Amino acid sequence: MPNVYIVPVLLTAACAVAVTTVVRRLARRRRARAGAEVWDQAFVDHLFRSREPERPPLTVPGHARDDLPDDRPEPDEDGARRPHPSENLTPLLPTHLTAGYLTGLVAGGTPVTRVRTGSPAGAGGLDVLDFADGSSLVVMPGDPEATTLIEIALSLGRPVRLLGTSEIGGGWTLTFGLDEDTTYALADRLYVRPPA
Repeated sequence: MPNVYIVPVLLTAACAVAVTTVVRRLARRRRARAGAEVWDQAFVDHLFRSREPERPPLTVPGHARDDLPDDRPEPDEDGARRPHPSENLTPLLPTHLTAGYLTGLVAGGTPVTRVRTGSPAGAGGLDVLDFADGSSLVVMPGDPEATTLIEIALSLGRPVRLLGTSEIGGGWTLTFGLDEDTTYALADRLYVRPPA
């Protein structure tokens, strides 16, 4: 008779071990995602922070250094300092709100008005898509093929709209409608800057 009780006890112990393992894995994943989001936000803050003008090289008083280049930004024709593109920007949306905001752009049919690229002739870097409502979408890494097609469509005066997005496998897919054609872009990270 004692063997009758051993099987249920062993099954209960095995289930407890399995549940504990799953809970620990989920906790590790949550910590890893939270750490990645903190890193992403720190990276984006660094990317878009307003920058102070660089200081000129230190010199000994009375002795000018002619061999060093002048690092100060050149003033415009009217003599004013040109602001950095990231100055006075609204903060980015938290990553967990990105999908909802993109769904709103799709539902509203908000057109893309401009594309800025930070990708030097290849994959990598970032692309910034500006929408008619004043919001911006930062796509990292940039997709040179999709960006080129969107730029061509915009230069020809064709409407460009975001048709859909989905988050798969830790990345994003973006589908853009270019008049009667479509183009697709894949991204590891998306950041949305809502209108000011």
